[in-house]
Amino acid sequence: MHLIGISGSLRKASYNTALLRAAFDDLPDGVSAEVAALNGVPIYDWELEQAEGFPAPVAELRAKIEAADGIVFASPEYNFSVTGALKNAIDWLSRGPGSPLDFKPAAIIGAGGGSGTRHAQSHLRDILQHNSLRVLAEPQVLVPRARMHFDGLELTSDTVRIDLRLMVKGLVDLIERTAGTEPPAVRGSVLVVAPDAASAGSLARQAAERTYRTLTATTIVDAVQEMAGRMVAAAVLDSALDRAERSVIGEELTQHHPTAPLVIANNPAGVGAQLDAELRYQPATR
Repeated sequence: MHLIGISGSLRKASYNTALLRAAFDDLPDGVSAEVAALNGVPIYDWELEQAEGFPAPVAELRAKIEAADGIVFASPEYNFSVTGALKNAIDWLSRGPGSPLDFKPAAIIGAGGGSGTRHAQSHLRDILQHNSLRVLAEPQVLVPRARMHFDGLELTSDTVRIDLRLMVKGLVDLIERTAGTEPPAVRGSVLVVAPDAASAGSLARQAAERTYRTLTATTIVDAVQEMAGRMVAAAVLDSALDRAERSVIGEELTQHHPTAPLVIANNPAGVGAQLDAELRYQPATR
C-alpha cells in the first residue's frame, strides 16, 4: 500500500510539510509513503490545457496520485480557507473524465494558528466532494499554535504524533475496506443544457432532488467545454433548444462520453425518473 502526501504550502520551512513527514515517520508494516511538492505547478489555464495538454509538473503529479492508494492533504489556512497553491493543484488534478482524484481515499491534517486550520479543512472537504473522494471523517488532526509543537521542523508533541498514527491507521483501514469495491453506480454529473439560466436551474433542481450531481450550461460553447473537461454521466436538454443545437450537443456527448445517455426534457417534472430509467439506477432519496 502506498500513500502520497500533498502539502498546501510552498515554503521550505513549512510546518504543514513537516507535519506530513511526521505522519509518515512511523508507518504500519507494508505501507510506504512520499510527499509530493507543488513547486513548479503553473496556474491553471484552460487554453494551455486544450492546446498542449498537462504541463510536465502536472502530468508527474497526476501520475503519482494515480499510483497511490490514498492521499494525505496537509492544509495551511490563509484567510479562512485553503491556500492558492493547493486549490490550483486540485484544479489541475480534477480535470478530465479520468481524474486520478476520483473516489480516492484521503485524509486531511493541518497546522496553523488558533483554530488549527479548521476553516481550511472544512473548505477542503467541500472542494474534494467534486471528485467524490472518500475522505476520512475521524480523527481530525488540527494543530493550533503550530510553532509550540515543533522544534525547528521537528515535531515534538507526543499528543500530535498519536493523532497522526491514528489518522494513518484510519486511512489504511478505509483503503482496505474500499479496495476492490465498485465506485458509485453513477460516475460523474448530469449536464443540463437550457436556453436560459432559469430553465437550466429548474431542470438541475429536478435532477438534484434525485441525488444526481449537476452541471448547467446555457450555450453550446459552455456545454462543449463542460463535456470536454468534466465527467458527464448524462445530458439533459431543454425541449426549447432547437434541433440543430440538440444535434451538436449530441455529437459532442458521443465523442467525449460515448456511454452517456441524452435525455430530452419534454416534461421537466419527470426528468428525475427519466434519468433513473436511462442510467438504470435508483438513487437513494434524500
